[in-house]
Amino acid sequence: MPMRYLVFVIGLELAGTLLTAQTSGLPHDGTQGSSRVAENSAPTKTKSRGDSSNVVDRHFARVRTITSPTEMANTFVNALQCDGDGNVYFRADVDGTSGIHKLNNKAERVALFEPNANADLKIDAATSFALESDVGDLYELVFPHEINRYVFVYKPDGTLKSKVKLQPGFPFFPSKVAVFPGGQLLISGTEYDADKSATRWPFTGIFAPDGRLLKELELGDEKDLHDLAKLGDTRFVLQGTNASLAVGNGQLEVAADGNAYLMRWTNPAIFYAISAGGEVVRWFTVDPNEPAYRPSEMHIHKNRIAVLFIEPQTNEKIMKIVDLEGHAVATYDELKVNGKPRDVLGASFACYTENPTRFTFLGANDDSRVELWIAEIR
Repeated sequence: MPMRYLVFVIGLELAGTLLTAQTSGLPHDGTQGSSRVAENSAPTKTKSRGDSSNVVDRHFARVRTITSPTEMANTFVNALQCDGDGNVYFRADVDGTSGIHKLNNKAERVALFEPNANADLKIDAATSFALESDVGDLYELVFPHEINRYVFVYKPDGTLKSKVKLQPGFPFFPSKVAVFPGGQLLISGTEYDADKSATRWPFTGIFAPDGRLLKELELGDEKDLHDLAKLGDTRFVLQGTNASLAVGNGQLEVAADGNAYLMRWTNPAIFYAISAGGEVVRWFTVDPNEPAYRPSEMHIHKNRIAVLFIEPQTNEKIMKIVDLEGHAVATYDELKVNGKPRDVLGASFACYTENPTRFTFLGANDDSRVELWIAEIR
């Protein structure tokens, strides 16, 4: 792991956070070029693996389109999320306004979360966000023009509630955040090496509600992911940067069991179930059983996880559903007509619910008006 140091890091490197990131596919056997990545990442608890079959149970297809009466956008930046009331949250830059847009189920904007509205700090950028399940507050990772990194906490109506300065004790680049019911934060990102131009190290930590680092986690894959990125392997690092794609393009959400589920951007996708106390309860992989596919988005509904895998050249999609231990529940692909997808749903997978199984994607019409594309099983 890197030596701790203190230096003012100027500028931000947000490469790898866009849904449209292009890199080559990963090996299908789950080794990611080194058998240690999958096998050594297991904690001392238990591990489980998803199914290894190529069976597609059924297909998903768009059944309804809801066009926003006012909202305009044509680019959506991850992560996309929904709350228990069916509101959709996404980040976009519209008419010079950068923020997280909250749409109701009629695609009407009901709130806007703007970090730049804060007059106390000059904001360079903001990235991932998370929703608190009980109160409905929104937690956003914010990068002001200084070495410190913050989490801004907003009320459901978009009003800024508080600013939390993260205090890891060393410079780092947070990329994903989740909030536990007790207010603790799980943050995944990368830590700068002593040589700030060198490849950054994966970092995962539990932070107190006031921003203090309570525990740094060792997941077991840090050295492997760092070394592969250092070698310039484009499956793990964006060319010309020191940013780890496996970390930066990962996903993070809290499930009904109270654990946070951290997904690495690998093939198979590696998942870690992490408790609020910082214990790695278990790990497992979700395998698309196609070597060129890579995970795009994942969302959790109660005790089910939906992972969307995309083949970057053809844009073909596979949706894998697993339980919270990684056991396969179902596999769906896009409904095709004459060998081609009936609908072009894109990569902007925002919501997953059950009873019935339903997926919501974000899109836009020819006038750049935001649309909710509702897909169900056929």
